[in-house]
Amino acid sequence: LHCTRPLCLGRRRLSSDAHMRVRTPFRCSPHPCEYEIAFVSDVEGDLDYFNRWVAGSRCVAYTGSDEAALTLTHARAYFVYGGDVPDHGRGSEQLLRLLVGLKRAFPRRVALLVGNRDLNKLRLTSECAPSDLARPHWSIPAPHWDPSAPTLSQHLEQVAAARGGGATAASCDCAAERLRWMYENTLGCPATFEARRAELAALRSVGSATGDNGGGGGGGGGGGGGGGGRGGGGGG
Repeated sequence: LHCTRPLCLGRRRLSSDAHMRVRTPFRCSPHPCEYEIAFVSDVEGDLDYFNRWVAGSRCVAYTGSDEAALTLTHARAYFVYGGDVPDHGRGSEQLLRLLVGLKRAFPRRVALLVGNRDLNKLRLTSECAPSDLARPHWSIPAPHWDPSAPTLSQHLEQVAAARGGGATAASCDCAAERLRWMYENTLGCPATFEARRAELAALRSVGSATGDNGGGGGGGGGGGGGGGGRGGGGGG
């Protein structure tokens, strides 16, 4: 967005389509531009898309060819991230680090809004804590907002049946499987567990990230967001 009056965004209808981005400049007045405001939202871990957006931005750029950090391109540049950092793509953690780094570098000219996909990951700080993981799996109910979702015990029984060899729900109960169940059945992002596994494997330069206790499946979380993206994000 390119604004010719200080912080005057004017009125423009934004599509709810997650792939619709405002790229076309609009003018509030014929006077010389005083501020430029770059805006993007609902990237949802799609780092390739974000890199293409940065390449076309007049306000935001990478500081080097390694694409390890962002900067604002001039003293009149501002940046607003409209929300939903993680979930669908395999770049959630990298995107989050880029955005937080930019905010720390320009605290007064960068705004990171929080969306549903960012907020609902706050549950992980409590539901993946040792005290909560110690709860018996059969005591954890299905999400009340989705009557069709399985309970944790039902999920573990399905895992045990797939593993065979005398596996039981209790023997399959671990932090990774609880996290997988949360992503798939309570957070509205069934592909996130495997996407995060692949991202962590790439970041750690290993063939694959393990999916059992202490392993690399899951995570995610974010500092951005306003509003919906490619589908809902589950209740908390």
